[in-house]
Amino acid sequence: MAHLEITHDLDDEGLKRVSSPRADLVRETDAGNGEFALIDGPFTLYKRTLTIVSEPGRHLVKEQFEYELSIPWFGFLFRLPIRHALRNRRDDGTAPFWAPPDHLGQRATTIFATLCAIALLSGFLSNAPSETHTYAADEFKVDQLSQGLLGALIRIGTLLAIGFAVLADRHGRRRILGWAMGFGIAFSCMAALSPSIQIFAACLVVVRTSNATLGVIMVVFALEELPAGSRAWGLSVLGLSAALGAGLVVWTQPVAGFAEWSWRLIFFIPVLMVPLIFGAIRQLPESRRFINQVAGLRLRNYWRPVALLGGTYFLLGLFLSPIDWFRNEYLRDEHNFSALQVSLFVVTTATPGGIGLYVAGRVADLRGRRIVVGVAAVLGLGITTIFFNASGALLWPLAFAAITLASGLLPAVGVYRAEMFPTAVRARAATIVGAIGVVGGSIGIIAAGWMRVRWGSFGPGIVVLWIGPLIAAFIVWRRFYEGTKKELEALNPEDVGPLNF
Repeated sequence: MAHLEITHDLDDEGLKRVSSPRADLVRETDAGNGEFALIDGPFTLYKRTLTIVSEPGRHLVKEQFEYELSIPWFGFLFRLPIRHALRNRRDDGTAPFWAPPDHLGQRATTIFATLCAIALLSGFLSNAPSETHTYAADEFKVDQLSQGLLGALIRIGTLLAIGFAVLADRHGRRRILGWAMGFGIAFSCMAALSPSIQIFAACLVVVRTSNATLGVIMVVFALEELPAGSRAWGLSVLGLSAALGAGLVVWTQPVAGFAEWSWRLIFFIPVLMVPLIFGAIRQLPESRRFINQVAGLRLRNYWRPVALLGGTYFLLGLFLSPIDWFRNEYLRDEHNFSALQVSLFVVTTATPGGIGLYVAGRVADLRGRRIVVGVAAVLGLGITTIFFNASGALLWPLAFAAITLASGLLPAVGVYRAEMFPTAVRARAATIVGAIGVVGGSIGIIAAGWMRVRWGSFGPGIVVLWIGPLIAAFIVWRRFYEGTKKELEALNPEDVGPLNF
């Protein structure tokens, strides 16, 4: 239990202010006798008590807080910001910049923090193949076109994840999350022991299946629990958590340069995350919206939104997947970066770019999704094409600018995977949409690899593939609605009535 005590010397107006219930980071109710109890906020326990000594025109007020945060895993990061927010009351009802735009209660805070912890593992499993395949290719003696085929092949795992999404819609989100984490860790270790490129690819297909399942269910779970005004913000924070897990691959990437086989050591790292599985599953209840879903809805009745959103993901995947898959190859092959230089480059350009991801999530919730998508696709990805055609010192600022501006695609487009579909079919629809995007990504990877072999450089091919995101941004601008600050039940009337969050 944390304690905070503040002494105020106030006039009558100041006393009136401090004696009223708060509605900023925390929502209070007046319990009488100078005590205020919790209505809503990121606390397991909370109480504010006032002791007042008054004189004519002046009042000496002792304000005492007793509270316990409901933030597992990351609570230590928020101790000082929470204390600062409690000391500095906001009477306009707004939350601090680091907090969600909408209020998060105890349940939502606990679930969301746990999902962010799971996102660390998801980020690692997602990034490990992209960061290390260039070193595996050296050991297995394969060229860029073969690497492109490998990247396309392992993305089949996203198609296989559709079957697990069916189970998640029928049996719940929590159980499938546990199985996905277990299989992802196990087959990551098996990939480390692969004797050939074929066995390596097969293991990565299972890792991809597990991680695709993990990613979709994690996103659906979060969007079903977060308040209406914080869904895009939530995806941006999940993205930052996944980026931290992906960063672990980058930080350990110099290990891959020690010997021809040493890239294998990176795939053993998820073993250290085994305690996360048991801790996370203990923390998670089942999704409230899943428990209260309307039965009998059929996915075939939603083929139009699946096609619309899936087509958007397909067009984005044409560009984003080859960027992710071939970035290290581009730096090593065309600019002679060592493993250590690649690691330093990614850390110094991508880590600060996380600021853009966070800001984009807040803007998408407060101002709308479509403007964020437009800026990301036109400016962010446009600068990315320049990066793949540049050289020298310009590579670093170009990469930083591209990542900062393009990162808004994650929260601004990702929220539609929940907002366009009712609870009973949401996991399946979201997985199918992702799978369509992966088909586009696989085509983009093969095309980029073929154009690299034919033209001798990645740059021209990346410019050609940029057409896809530009068309996607136009579709979002013209055909997608703004669902910000609307409950999922309002966007999908066939679902149950609004829940209290």
